[in-house]
Amino acid sequence: MKPVLNALTLVMISAGLSGCGYLFGEDGYFRDRGSDYRTAVVEPRMTVPAELNSKPIGDLLPVPGQRGASTSEGKFELPRPQGLSVAADFSEYSMQQNGGERWLQAQRAPTSLWPQVRQFLSEYRVPVATESTTIGEMETGWLAFDQDADNPLMRRLLPAVGANRRTDGQEQRFRIRVEPGVQSGSSEIKVLHMQRSQGSDRSEWPSVSDNSNLERALLAELETYLSQAGELDSAALSTVDEAPAARRTTLDQDGAGNPVLNMSTDFNRAWAAVGQALAKADVQIADINRSAGVYYVNPDQSAEADKPGFFGRLFGRDAKPEQDNAQRTQVRLTPVGNRIQVTVEDSIDTSTDSSQARELLRRIHDNLN
Repeated sequence: MKPVLNALTLVMISAGLSGCGYLFGEDGYFRDRGSDYRTAVVEPRMTVPAELNSKPIGDLLPVPGQRGASTSEGKFELPRPQGLSVAADFSEYSMQQNGGERWLQAQRAPTSLWPQVRQFLSEYRVPVATESTTIGEMETGWLAFDQDADNPLMRRLLPAVGANRRTDGQEQRFRIRVEPGVQSGSSEIKVLHMQRSQGSDRSEWPSVSDNSNLERALLAELETYLSQAGELDSAALSTVDEAPAARRTTLDQDGAGNPVLNMSTDFNRAWAAVGQALAKADVQIADINRSAGVYYVNPDQSAEADKPGFFGRLFGRDAKPEQDNAQRTQVRLTPVGNRIQVTVEDSIDTSTDSSQARELLRRIHDNLN
């Protein structure tokens, strides 16, 4: 039955193509309307009866009049109208949160962001106790809300302390980290807050902020400052060699000598970043299993290679049988401690060829960084 229907469809298409002029010609239904504006006429303005209230109505798309006599003797060609420029709201900085973790996402490289964060602390008169440009980390000195009431940062952060929290007899400090983001050219700013009683010898940083409200408030202050500061003359403040050198992804080997891509981030962001990297590398993703952390890919095929043409989809020709997921190359994401390991496998128990796995991981790594 299917061959008969296919043949009948082909005959109907052939008959239709012989009369394409009725569909796509100058008088056809699907004719090109790109030049219809040339024949447009200016209609008289709409008049509102005097007994009705009206507001001035301006021209949404005003057409300029003739600006001068043309000296050309040839036929005047009416130019196409200029496209409307639409400015979308865009900010280089945005607050992000994943569970209890929050950070300031910046669409700038750490090399340009580091001196701006340093300048922020300088302008807010916040002492810097220690800093390491190698890991992109700086620690502030101790500040107290009661003793440093004239400090501009303390005044800005005081409302965020909370109604039931003490400020007298307490001192605060912050640790700020500028880390490379998952995507190339981006950064993440993370803040950790620590509080202790004045005179205490407590010096070890907590695993999470003692007051998450102050952590959030400092990130908000940084977001406002960086958004308004724009570009600084950072050449005098920092050089590329002095900027944070830590990277979020590294191509290494495991204990058995198999190539592995280590990503210093959480699973959700790693999953999204690897998917985007595969798309940028033009690697075909045949299937996914997010719960298992696996992308099933065909490394030798382009993402566009398998798509059949119109007639192929119509008649079902050249359709390739679906390949079982167990036979496809697997890009697997595995949480290990505080990082994600990306490996390439033929199956969950079998690693793929070392050179092929390294090449695919290199393509992913290059499109992440």
